[in-house]
Amino acid sequence: MRFFNFSRAIAALFAVFSINAAAESETAKALITWDGEGYVYRISTRSMLFLGAFEGIIYVETADREIDEGFVRCPATMRLELATQTTSGSGYCIIAVDKGDTVFAEWTCDGKPGGCEGTFTLTEGTGRFKGITGSSPMRVRSPLNALVADMSSGSVTRVGSGIAILSKLEYNNPAK
Repeated sequence: MRFFNFSRAIAALFAVFSINAAAESETAKALITWDGEGYVYRISTRSMLFLGAFEGIIYVETADREIDEGFVRCPATMRLELATQTTSGSGYCIIAVDKGDTVFAEWTCDGKPGGCEGTFTLTEGTGRFKGITGSSPMRVRSPLNALVADMSSGSVTRVGSGIAILSKLEYNNPAK
């Protein structure tokens, strides 16, 4: 599985989550660069829906200004309202380190074609990340919504690239 071929890079990412054994929260900044693939459906005369997944690299900068990276995969939905030119999206992210050491997250956002803003939430973890929680404001930039408007229902799309910025990731990892 391609997911676990990145275990060394991901282990570096989670060194960030393991810096402090104390129960107090830590803060970091993160940037996710990704590629996406999925299907586009016309779900009404006014709406299009993307169902797919995004995967890529997450870069995390700690309070000490150290930068670590890792691999992330996020199944997602994005809805485009054609008449109002508004978007909304939600999804889940799996950040795998090693077998048994994984962080799970979920996200939501709203915006205009080309971008949306919302929240990225760490919901739980396994292994050395058991009990991890946290969240950050999230800002997404993507050409996806511009591409979707001109596609027919059932079309397969490959989104070339996009980014998600987690400007203030506050987290707590009680397992460490």
